[in-house]
This record gives sequence, structure tokens and C-alpha cells, in this order.
Amino acid sequence: MKTLAALIACTLTACVDVGSAALWAKDAPHAAAGTNRAAERNLPGIKYDGKRAVTLHYGDLTVTVAGERGSDANSRVPVFTGRYRDRDVFSFRIEEAEAEEPNATAEVMRLDPATSQPQVVMTAFTFGAHCCTITRIATVLGSGEWRVLDAGQLDGEGYRFVDIDNDGAKELVSIDNSFLYAFDSYAGSYAPTRITKLSGSDLDDVTTEPKYRAFLRRKLQDMEADAKKDPNLWHSNGFLGGWVAAKSLVGEVDDAWKRMLASYDRNSDWSLEECTTGQELDQCPKDKVRQQTFPEALKKLLESNDYPLPKAAR
Repeated sequence: MKTLAALIACTLTACVDVGSAALWAKDAPHAAAGTNRAAERNLPGIKYDGKRAVTLHYGDLTVTVAGERGSDANSRVPVFTGRYRDRDVFSFRIEEAEAEEPNATAEVMRLDPATSQPQVVMTAFTFGAHCCTITRIATVLGSGEWRVLDAGQLDGEGYRFVDIDNDGAKELVSIDNSFLYAFDSYAGSYAPTRITKLSGSDLDDVTTEPKYRAFLRRKLQDMEADAKKDPNLWHSNGFLGGWVAAKSLVGEVDDAWKRMLASYDRNSDWSLEECTTGQELDQCPKDKVRQQTFPEALKKLLESNDYPLPKAAR
């Protein structure tokens, strides 16, 4: 499985050993794997609006979201601080979310079914058109050490958290942002669903695991329901790109590829240029720039993101 998140470097302010896992299991609300998690049903969350610091409490754990001065006197950068029994266990800033009134959240949530404690999911919004939510996840390891994981930056509101497999822990559900603007405008783009699971200190892409196929099929059906309402979508490259990828995740890529070839918009003016030398387009010699066909560009995007390819395109 792919590891999607890199660990934020463990420093005295970002990653502090707080003692043994047994201490955490004994003193905080108990949530060990295989136990009754009724106490975790109404876990706390807070929202920071850039004005006053806010703090959530969960047993002996507190998480505070506040603001520190940014690049000028009128801007603030959200700062997240976790404390356990008056000891710092993590602290970090999200510089990309600097604003006059930053928008940030922190929420206690069960993401890993095996940890002694639920996780803390922290987000900050970067503002700007169609963008972006940055997510960090604090989790305690078996040694009792806290780590903050970088779950990346996603379009819009970021992840949705859903317990898809009913194991008492939520998966991180998102769309593949690489399909946005790939073949059409933002509004005309469709993207396949991706599923991520926290395991220890790793965020793993589990999209292709068999137990998630029914969920992916439901998301595919939602996509196809849009096309039923608007049949013109079957001739939209922005729709077809995401649809073919979504079909590939449920084992139906060959049929999808055939339908795409028969119906895609050959007259689209959306740029699908590539540099034949492998350089970035803005650094590419003009005589090395070529316009791809939509099927060519789609195949390359599927291949680069490890989607199953149709037999006809292998």
C-alpha cells in the first residue's frame, strides 16, 4: 500500500514522548481496539475564527488553536498546541493558512482502530478560489510517543471521514485532485474517489482493497446519476476522465474505455499540451511541445496515478 503522509519532523515542540502507552490507556477515556467505544460517539471539536483562541478537552488531553503574528501586523497564522497533563505533546503552525482572520478546526476522531487513544484531526483553510484545506493528524503510538502526520492539501473542504468498513474507525475519503482542471474547467471536472486509512504512523491508500468496492460503486452511481440528468456529460471530457477512472476502480475499465472512445469531445479546445523532452511546459522548447489527444492524456494520467489500464491502452 502507498504511504501518503510524511511525518512532521519530531522536535521538542512538534513531537514529545509522553510516557508509556499503558499510561495513556489507563488515564484517558478508554478506546483500545476491541472494546466498547460508546464513550467516543460524541467526541469534541472546535472552530477557530481568527479572533480568540479556542481549546477542546478530552480526558487529560487539551488542544488549543490560536493565532500568532504573520508576515505583517494585520495577519495571523493558526497555531495548534496539544498538551497532556500540562506537558506539550505537539505544537505547530500552518503558514499557508495565514490571513487576517484564519479559519481552522480541531476535532478528536477515531481513525486507527488499534490505538489506545483516538486521533486529533486539525485543519486550516488557505482561502483563494477553489482552495484548499490543509490537514494534520496527531496520533499516539504504542510507545506513548505523539506524532503529527501531514495528510496533505486538498481542494475545498478536504477529507470527509466515514467508517466505511464498520470497524469503529473512520476512513479518510477524498477525490483525486489531479483530475481537477486536467481535461476541462474546474466546474466541468469530475474526479474519482480515493480512500485513505490510518495505521500506526502511516496514512495508506486503501482504495483498491476489495472491502471498499461497494462504497466506490455507490460513488460511481452518483456520478452516473448526474449524466442521467444531463446526457451531454457523456460527451464531456471533464466528466469522461473521472468516470473512466472511477470505473477502473470497480473492475470495469475496458467497457468504460470503449464508451469514452466512442463519445468523447474531439473538438474540445482545452489544452492538453505536453513537452516531449519531459520538461515543464514553461521551460519546454517550442518545437518540443505537442498537443495530445484526450485518450492519450487520460491514459497517462491513469498510468501515473496507478489506476488499472484498459487492455486496449496497455
